[in-house]
This record gives sequence, structure tokens and C-alpha cells, in this order.
Amino acid sequence: MAEIIHFTGFIKGVTYKTYLGEKLKEINIDNFNVNQAGAYGLIKSPITELAYSKWVSPKRTRSYPFARIYNTYNSSKIITIIPVIKDEGKDGDIDKIQYSTISWMNLLNIYIVLAYYETAEKSNKKGQASKNKLTNQKFNNELVQSQIGEILAYRQSALHWNKNLFEQRFISIFEKALNSYDSISRQTGVLVHSRAGMDNYLQKIINEFEEFKNISLKNSHNASKREAMTSHKLEYLADGLKATFSIENYLGGIYYLTPDEIFFDNDMCIIQESKNSSKDSLPKLPDIQDGLFKLILFSNLDSLTLDGKPVDFVTKLKLTGKNVVGSIVLPDATMQEVEYFLQTNTKIFPKKHKEIIRKLALEAENNQKLKIQVSCNSNL
Repeated sequence: MAEIIHFTGFIKGVTYKTYLGEKLKEINIDNFNVNQAGAYGLIKSPITELAYSKWVSPKRTRSYPFARIYNTYNSSKIITIIPVIKDEGKDGDIDKIQYSTISWMNLLNIYIVLAYYETAEKSNKKGQASKNKLTNQKFNNELVQSQIGEILAYRQSALHWNKNLFEQRFISIFEKALNSYDSISRQTGVLVHSRAGMDNYLQKIINEFEEFKNISLKNSHNASKREAMTSHKLEYLADGLKATFSIENYLGGIYYLTPDEIFFDNDMCIIQESKNSSKDSLPKLPDIQDGLFKLILFSNLDSLTLDGKPVDFVTKLKLTGKNVVGSIVLPDATMQEVEYFLQTNTKIFPKKHKEIIRKLALEAENNQKLKIQVSCNSNL
């Protein structure tokens, strides 16, 4: 098993510009329905606009929520719609929003809209007819719309909004979500997870606001440790180590992150996210966006220490694909070298992949402490 090492870091603020964001589809605020809207877009009102993304589950590893947020990141005002809980039925998963997610959004100045699922159907997919599984879950749209209306007129920071939203409304929204699942269970005949367990979780939050942070951050820390102990073949680890990071900001919030790997080049620490495609010349775009979004925070670290000693570092997104000839590292390579690399692989990279690589060159050039490597996965 790979060695696990532990870093501590400090971050003051975040500056980052994306180049791989897709064009946002515009929608008028009066016509916005969270259940009909796309995964991300631009909400227009007569006086202002904001970019939105939505999560299908409060768990960050499902359906690329970070890739969705990445697509909105260059906008001046950003919201993300997150369900407080998702219960897929007693024979399925149950996910709860984690305080570390809220901390992450605070740091990136993203306004949270808390949502809950109001309706669902029994799953009749193949092999699930006899199981307690829910599908086609729909949000309560009125709650989402009302929060969006408030944020459109809100003049303070996302941190201030998120703090007030959590302290003043989280409990009532969580209770509505639990009541809604009770109703869904009665209507569909699908058993859901124990209400008692959820009520206990909520009671801890009611008793002490700090307790929620502790529960959630502890879970986040444990998850980061578990993730650090898991090595996936398709991550294409070269000679890297697994590591956990305890990162603090000037507000005193601490959260725990785990990149795919870290390794040292002389005295330089390289914090790396790895994305691989075993069937194509580049990983899928949401994979790439997910990796870049995770590195925004690492690339904005003001300081990093290991065993109490300062560490010089860069962040790196490693993209490996099938049949790629040679390797290129951005922004180290000149534009002439980039074009030569693309010409060498002219039969390997389709036009859309060439466009992605050119945009990646701009992203690496215009953001601090970010490198992007494109190479072959032949060593897998």
C-alpha cells in the first residue's frame, strides 16, 4: 500500500479563470423551473443575471457537480442548487449534505440554494421491481425559486448568504425533506431509510450548530483518509504518493481534501489530479473539468507545510489517453510545440480534442501554479 503523508495549508482568497467552460443557455427568471432546467445555465432578470448549476445528490462524487460548477465559474455571480438529502429507497443509497461542501462553496464565493425532493416514483428498472428503490425524483420548485429571487437582490458575499441560510433555514428545509420522503414512501409503497436515524442526525444539529461541522468535517476527514488509501488503476499513478490535506482559510474553517497523488521533483511538491481514458485519446470533458475544478483550490494555496516546514509546490492535471504519441506539459510548451504535438497526433485527436488542448494551454498559461500534462496511457 502506498505511503500516506499529511500536509497543512493556508488559503487567503481564490483567483482563477476557466477556458473550457461551455456556453451557458439563458433562461428568464420567470420561466425557471429547476426540474426542467439543464444541469447549468444563466438566469436572467430585468436588473441582473446569475449563473446556476444543480446537483442531483448532495454527494460530490455523483454526476460531476464540480464539472457543472466549473462551467459557471467565470460568471460574476454564481449559485449552485444542492439537495439537503437524497434517499433512493431502503435498498439504495442515502446521501446528506456535508459541511465541507458548504465550506468549499464559501471559499469559492458560490451562493448555495438548498433544495429538497418533493416527489418520486417507484423504480421498475430491470432487476429493481421487487426492491425498495426510488427514481425520477423532483425538487420542490417554489423553494428554489424563492431563494434565487432573494440572491438576485442580495448585495453581500456568498459566505454571508450561506452562513445565514444554514443557521436560519437549514433545519426547516431538512425537516421538510424528511416529511416529503415519508409522503413519497406512503404514495409509492417504497420503504425509505429510517426516519429515526435522520431525526437523530438533525437533533444533533439543533442542539449545537458546531456539532454539525464536527460530524461533517469528521466524516469528510475520514473519507479523505479512505480515498487516500484507495489506488485506482485508471488513475494511472506513476511514482506518486497518497496524501491528505488539512486546509485552513482566514475565517478559521478547516476542510480536508485528497488529490489523486502527490510526488516530489527535487524539492518541488507536485499536487496531481489524474484523469484517464482507456478508449479515447482524451478523457471526457466533464472528467477534465472536474479535475480542473478540484485544482482551483490547491493552486490558490498561499502556503503549504509538511512536518512544520514550508513546501514549494505546483498543481498538475495529468490527462492520459489511448494511442497518444509523445507527451506535452502546459504552459511549459510554447504554442509552436503545442501545434507540433497536435500535428504529430493529427490522426489520434479528433478536432474537438485539439480544441480542448488549445484551451487547456490558455488555462495553464493564465492561472498560477497550474500545469497540465497530456500523454499516452500505454503504461497502464
